[in-house]
Amino acid sequence: MTAPAHAERLTGGEWVVGALAREGVRHVFGIPGIHNLPIYDALLRQSAITHVLARHEQGAAFMADGYARASGEPGVVVVTGGPAATNTITPLSESYAGSVPVLLVMSDIASSLVGRDLGALHEVPNQIECFRPVTRWAEALGDTAAIPTSIAAAFELFRTGRPGPSALSIPNDLLFARAEASPPAPGGGRRPPCHVADVDAAARRLRGATRPLIITGGGVIAAGAEREMVALARRLGAPVVSTVAGRGALDERDPLWHSVLPDRRATADALRAADVVFAIGTKLGHRSLEKLGVTLSAGQTLLQLDIDPAVIGRTFKAEVAVIGDARDGLGRLLEALGAGAPSTGWDRAWLAALRKDAGPRFTADVAAAIAALRGALPDDAILVNDQTGLTYWMEHRFPVYAPRTFLYPTGSAVLGYAVPAAIGAKLARPERAVIAVAGDGGFMFSVAELATAVKYRLPIVFLVVNDERYGAIKYLQERIYEGRWGETDLANPDFPALARAFGAHGERLPNLDALPRAIERAITADGPTLLELRMAIQPPWEL
Repeated sequence: MTAPAHAERLTGGEWVVGALAREGVRHVFGIPGIHNLPIYDALLRQSAITHVLARHEQGAAFMADGYARASGEPGVVVVTGGPAATNTITPLSESYAGSVPVLLVMSDIASSLVGRDLGALHEVPNQIECFRPVTRWAEALGDTAAIPTSIAAAFELFRTGRPGPSALSIPNDLLFARAEASPPAPGGGRRPPCHVADVDAAARRLRGATRPLIITGGGVIAAGAEREMVALARRLGAPVVSTVAGRGALDERDPLWHSVLPDRRATADALRAADVVFAIGTKLGHRSLEKLGVTLSAGQTLLQLDIDPAVIGRTFKAEVAVIGDARDGLGRLLEALGAGAPSTGWDRAWLAALRKDAGPRFTADVAAAIAALRGALPDDAILVNDQTGLTYWMEHRFPVYAPRTFLYPTGSAVLGYAVPAAIGAKLARPERAVIAVAGDGGFMFSVAELATAVKYRLPIVFLVVNDERYGAIKYLQERIYEGRWGETDLANPDFPALARAFGAHGERLPNLDALPRAIERAITADGPTLLELRMAIQPPWEL
């Protein structure tokens, strides 16, 4: 075991930056403020970590989320206290729901004032309490010397448990103060292995399955268990259904890939027909299941593998629970199953017909838009979704070929995600093409971060699908209230002109046919490009 480093006497701000550097952090997103200046002074005096200056704290935290999803490494956001800190709550709620490792380091008012509600500058009484509901761990520090060990503890949680955000609140006097501390040795923790008896029990159920089906979630990707999951699917001959977070664990051109879990037309009957369902790295959340109308029957067996015991059996009772790291569990399961022929109980032609049935609402225009996007992008391009008519369809129908290439805020269904998250993704994977798809409404939620993309000369494609309204809300109003609708029309700017005003490239596409060539130009541009496509698309929801 590596011995701890010798004690040093540093400011709290220096301890923050040094601790992040020891964890291998290479990018930090944030905005300086009066209370976190010691962190920024320390950042300015080193070169290991690049700071990315956002235009709003919400944007900074979404950038950290996109960075983490695209890279698999924790995203880090640094903000000052009070309103700057609370601006990050919405992004953290998305990171929490999506099990995304993000560390928020925020300053607070002076430690002598915390909790007294005296109206100090930027005071939010008991600031840390705002963050407990949307983090895996939230801690207010009371000692400068605790900074390096607390940051190390956050990263140890990222390495060893279910991913999710952590938040540290540090009073500003502790950041300015000097303290002696011994930074802990780099963490050596690992995700817990699965119990052999549980693996054997799961293997017995799968060995006897006639129609096994695998549901793969984001936990497969977080564990780096894609290869093991694919090997298991081939050994069983099991169709694979992905949650949105789990997309890309199996190349969706593979014959074994069946559908996305929320796609009722493709998935519901297949789930009903399975005799053994094996859910890996997914809590089987309500948003994925609410439209399926599926309840597992007495004749079906659910097996569930997850690192978090709290999610096992939360939705359906699991006959066998395997707790631990997905890569370890799947590897052990393959060994336990041994060689054998895949199951032959599935009617493959029937499954193929289910998979193709997109329903009458999937119009030729929507199909053409998705085909144009997929055809214009490299296989490993990263596509970052907002919430809009086209992306609702893409959640079901856009083919995903590799993990960490389809970023979608399914947890909170938040508007304004795509623009900043795409910036984080591009910084995480600069060699990849990155495209953000947003509606005109959602794009305006985070339009200020276009300036960040310009500042760092990031060749990101921002595709704005403009129907001059909150189109999905109008659709719901009309169907729920017998045709009545209102307060959804938008007064929009000239989007290409707006992009040029920021210093980006801007282009209004004359039609859908122009999209592929425009994307090809934008991917190789010397900075960001905004493409406006005027197109009204109704969502896939069948009410």
